[in-house]
Amino acid sequence: MASLQDKHRKVRYWLEQMFEGETVPQYEVNETTITVLYDLACKNEAVNKDTRLLLEDLGQKAEEYNAEARRLSRTLRSVGLTPESLTKTGTTALSTLVGTAQTLELKNTLTTSYLLAMKDISQTALDVEDSRREEQHLSKELLRKTTTAMAHLNAIQRDEESLDQREKMNGPDLEKKAQTAVFLQNKAAEYRNSLRQLRGQLEDSGVDSSLYHHKLVNQAEELDKKREKIADLKAQLDSYHSLPPDISLARVKIEEAKRELAGLEEEINRKLEMMTL
Repeated sequence: MASLQDKHRKVRYWLEQMFEGETVPQYEVNETTITVLYDLACKNEAVNKDTRLLLEDLGQKAEEYNAEARRLSRTLRSVGLTPESLTKTGTTALSTLVGTAQTLELKNTLTTSYLLAMKDISQTALDVEDSRREEQHLSKELLRKTTTAMAHLNAIQRDEESLDQREKMNGPDLEKKAQTAVFLQNKAAEYRNSLRQLRGQLEDSGVDSSLYHHKLVNQAEELDKKREKIADLKAQLDSYHSLPPDISLARVKIEEAKRELAGLEEEINRKLEMMTL
C-alpha cells in the first residue's frame, strides 16, 4: 500500500500533466485531500490507458480496412473496373450502397447482409410501433387517472373551504361551549368533593341511615300506600252505616275497624315524626 508521501508525489505529477505547464492551483495537503486526488489520478490513468488501447485498436482496424480497400481496388483495376470507368448512375448506385452499408453497420456488402439488416430494421420498427401504441395507451390511462385525481382534488378543496367557513362561523360557539364544559367539569368536581365531605361528616356524626334521602323517599311511598289503605278502610267504615239493624254485630265490626284505623294513624304519625327530625 502506497504511503501518503508516495500518493502526494503521484498526485503532484498528475496535476502537472493535467495543467500542462500552467500553475497548479493551491490545495490543502492532508490525508483526506491527498486520498481523494490520488483516487482521481488512478481512475484518470486507467481511463487514459483504455483510451489509448481503443485508439490503437481503431488504428489497426483502419489499416486493415485500407489494406482491404487497396486489395479490392487492385482487383477491380485488374478486370478493368475503376471509379473512372463507372457511369454517373453507377457511381451514384455505388455511393448509395456504401452509404446504406454504413448506415446499417454492415461488415460486408453481401446481399444476405443487406437483407438481414433490413429484416432487423423492420423488426425494430415493429417493436417501436408496439411500444408507441403501448405508450399511447398508458398516456391515455394516465390522463384519465389524472383527470379523476384533479376532480377529487377540487372536491377536497371545496370541502376544505366549506369546513374552514363552518369553523369560522362555529368557532365562537364552540369556544363558548368548551369554556362551559370546563366550568361544568370543575363544578362537578367541586360537588363530588363536597358530597364526599358531607358523607364523611354524616358518618362521623352517627346519623341513622334511615334518615337518608332514598330511605325517606321509600318511607314516603309506604305512607302513600298506607293512606290509600286508610281511605279504603274509611270507605268500608262508611259502608257499615248501611248494615242491617243487628246492633251488636255492627258494633263489633265498627270497633274492629276503629282499632285498625287508629293503629294505622298512629303508625303514620310516627313515620311523619321521624321524617321531620
